[in-house]
Amino acid sequence: MNFISAENVRYIYEGSLTEAVAGVSLSFEKGSYTAIIGHNGSGKSTLAKLICGIFVPTSGTVTVDGLDTADENNLVLIREKCGMVFQNPDNQIVSSVVEEDVAFAPENLGVEPSEIRRRVDDALAAVDMSEYAKHSTYKLSGGQKQRVAIAGILAMQPDCIVFDEATAMLDPAGRREITAALRELNRRGITVITVTHHMNEAADADRVIVMNRGTVAMDGTPGEVFARVDELRELSLSAPQVTELLYDLELPTALHTMQAADIIEKESAKKCH
Repeated sequence: MNFISAENVRYIYEGSLTEAVAGVSLSFEKGSYTAIIGHNGSGKSTLAKLICGIFVPTSGTVTVDGLDTADENNLVLIREKCGMVFQNPDNQIVSSVVEEDVAFAPENLGVEPSEIRRRVDDALAAVDMSEYAKHSTYKLSGGQKQRVAIAGILAMQPDCIVFDEATAMLDPAGRREITAALRELNRRGITVITVTHHMNEAADADRVIVMNRGTVAMDGTPGEVFARVDELRELSLSAPQVTELLYDLELPTALHTMQAADIIEKESAKKCH
């Protein structure tokens, strides 16, 4: 069942003559896990903001669970159904204590105090931050802050979370923490859409969309997309390291494709355990 649909979506920033998103049509099923990749300026972050209703298309339509993002009357409902986590967690953290920060959004939605308590506890448990509930947000590591930002969105109980380069400012350990959290959220039934320039993170998704000049250049499983090494390189992108190695060893195309998909699947399984 399609949860988010984009039909011939175009977006032009004010003062620009170039379309940041140029006629994109995509749909995302409920409970799916999708990675969006592309070089800087490819339109991937703009697309992310469009599909969760932060931006309204210049033309075309985006619907979230059947709600048109261009209709201002739908804004509150869309925010409850689809949340967004940004690159810098400091821009989303508003309280000095972890549990107070996570409670901020449901409090503003008028949720009952007892329900807020339950949501905060559940959200912190989901991102493995329960033991930090009383800690100062300013003393957390980058990865921990990002997990608190995710918990803040989870407390709103959305059906979908869009991550806009949420690991870009983190070290490798922090990136692994957040990637594992994304997979766990998806296991819980949440639709996950992540914008990233880290190919190994994208390989952990079930679907990869490659953006180029505001359009969709590729769309498929990680094995299908990352096997197209030459095309990725033409777009100034690379495949995950294991796939690049297989390609540089000049294995036959069919064998390369199968092995790449198999290795990606195995590497993803390791991360999940």
